[in-house]
Amino acid sequence: MFGLPTTTALLVFGFPVFWILYTIVFLVVSKDWVRDDAAGDDAS
Repeated sequence: MFGLPTTTALLVFGFPVFWILYTIVFLVVSKDWVRDDAAGDDAS
């Protein structure tokens, strides 16, 4: 791709794609942390 070796292309384009997906998954999983934390404080 663009004249780069395959390994370099995977590193240059694959790592940012992985990081974007990782961030999206983290945001989806952690979106209710405030509500969960508040509910835990009320229970104790």
